[in-house]
Amino acid sequence: MPGRKDIAATLRDRIRTGEYPVGSRMPSTREITAELGGSRATTSAALHLLADEGFLTLKDKSTAVVRSPAATDETPEARIADVRAELLALRGDVADVQQRLDEVTDRLSNALDKLRT
Repeated sequence: MPGRKDIAATLRDRIRTGEYPVGSRMPSTREITAELGGSRATTSAALHLLADEGFLTLKDKSTAVVRSPAATDETPEARIADVRAELLALRGDVADVQQRLDEVTDRLSNALDKLRT
């Protein structure tokens, strides 16, 4: 019975050869398990391993999408720096949304005050 590393190695090779193109969804854990053997839990662990290595993006419990091979060459530190930059950009976006929400709340409050008088 194959282990998670065995399943991950097979899937990694398929990603590298283009059998699973960048941006495509991976087969379901059921499909992979039926083809390669093992258990669905082992297959899920293999997909998480590939995600940790940068080969996949896990969208939700049942969706794994193939990432660009160039992204897999990045060091973990570089990936962390990219995520940090994205989070900092999002923090600015959240501040903008909060300011806009505050403005709308004030306008709504003023409109309700006018209705009460």
